[in-house]
Amino acid sequence: MAESKFLSSMRRENLRGFFEASPTAKLLRSDLAPLILDFLNRTFKSGGSISIGQAELRTALTVYQDELHEAEPDVLIGPPERYLTQWSDAGWLQRFLESASIEPQFQLTRFSEEAIRFVDTALSQGSSLVGTESRLRLVIETLEDIVRGASADPDRRLEYLRAQRATIDAEIAAIESGKSVQIYRPSQIRERFQTAVNLLKDLQSDFRAVEERFQLIARDVQQLQASGNDTRGEILGYALDAEDTLKTQDEGISFFAFVAFLFSPAQQTALSKNIGEIHQLAALADQHESLSRVRRMIPALLAEADKVMRTTARLSATLRRLLDARAAAHRIRLATVLRDIRQAAIKLGKAPEDRSIQLEVDTDAEICSPMARTFWTPSQTFTDQATVAHEFNLDEAKKIATAFAKLQRIDFRQMRSKIREATIDGHRTLSQLAEDSPIQGGVVELLGYLQIAHDDGHAIDPSLTETISIQESNGSMGSIKVTIPHVTFIPKASSKEIGRKPR
Repeated sequence: MAESKFLSSMRRENLRGFFEASPTAKLLRSDLAPLILDFLNRTFKSGGSISIGQAELRTALTVYQDELHEAEPDVLIGPPERYLTQWSDAGWLQRFLESASIEPQFQLTRFSEEAIRFVDTALSQGSSLVGTESRLRLVIETLEDIVRGASADPDRRLEYLRAQRATIDAEIAAIESGKSVQIYRPSQIRERFQTAVNLLKDLQSDFRAVEERFQLIARDVQQLQASGNDTRGEILGYALDAEDTLKTQDEGISFFAFVAFLFSPAQQTALSKNIGEIHQLAALADQHESLSRVRRMIPALLAEADKVMRTTARLSATLRRLLDARAAAHRIRLATVLRDIRQAAIKLGKAPEDRSIQLEVDTDAEICSPMARTFWTPSQTFTDQATVAHEFNLDEAKKIATAFAKLQRIDFRQMRSKIREATIDGHRTLSQLAEDSPIQGGVVELLGYLQIAHDDGHAIDPSLTETISIQESNGSMGSIKVTIPHVTFIPKASSKEIGRKPR
């Protein structure tokens, strides 16, 4: 009973943490969630694009805003760049650079994929077919496959194969004797087709999570190399085993097995043939959107797999470059020492034979004062204390963990980037910056801007004040007004990665 209560309590805490900290929950709870999800789904999912350049995505958002303002002129009225920056900061879009591109690229994160999948499932509950029979059959077949594949008993495997052969022989005999062939009813065809399409949607959404997992694994290896606590041989082992490390993780094993299966010419040929026959079924004639998704299935999956593989290849190349940089530094230092030795040998070779080497040691006399010796002190005594068992307060620990999860993180690097972008055309005050890019982190974020202004040499005039209205960071709809010294951000001010403590 106590264990059940403990598990129930832990689940409640996990749910609270999810709804308070998860970017997926924040997206679903956002006031602009319908518009954001509609734009992301139309641009990335319906458009069949994995990543989009910044200029193209900005243009697409501008077109979407123009269409929206014809019916709702008061929503989504800000500049597209601001929304793309906010969505990237919130974890709904991933911004990255590719070697073949001169501008930043954007793609969906696993959090936005989860939100789109959840909304699609919720909206399709009343309109799409609920395939209970096909899903039950899929569950049963999957469980049977697990039991069969996990068993190393040859007798069980032979028993299964003989049963399969008996079933096939019976069906062949029935057809040869003139009996009618049992086929699926139209409802069964539609039910199984809908199950396959839903699985395909989930599969395409899972690639972002797989790619993110690979990046985390490679980042761990990079941190081990950059720490400087390991020997050169250990760093060499990390770098050479980086790709193998990716492949030995559960996600890596499953993904590379998927790639081997999908890139097989025989599998592609069989899959293309089945897709062609699917389109000829009269029972699926009205499933236009699903048929279109299935038609694009092979190129879409190949593109997704190629994107993840290029990411892993780029990460492996980065690790090897780190190793090459460390090895090059060792070679340069060794070459410098050898050059110095050769130059010294040349000088000594030209010296006369009777020249002697003199060594002169100059040291100061060491004087010890007898008064520097300390007085005798008695040894420290300890009193015996009875040990007391420590009792763990679970409720207090939950409160501390909940409070820790609610802490607002200040990203100084992102805030400095906003300041640089805002001051491209000239000086900007803190109030103007807050108006163009609303403060999301409450008073803590506002204090962060003051810290940056102090550390980076921007203009702070204590004789003047300005009042800024910001939203409360506790999730309520209210706002608070904060009066601060007048701050003016100067273009091209010096910036640092980590701010100093205020004086």
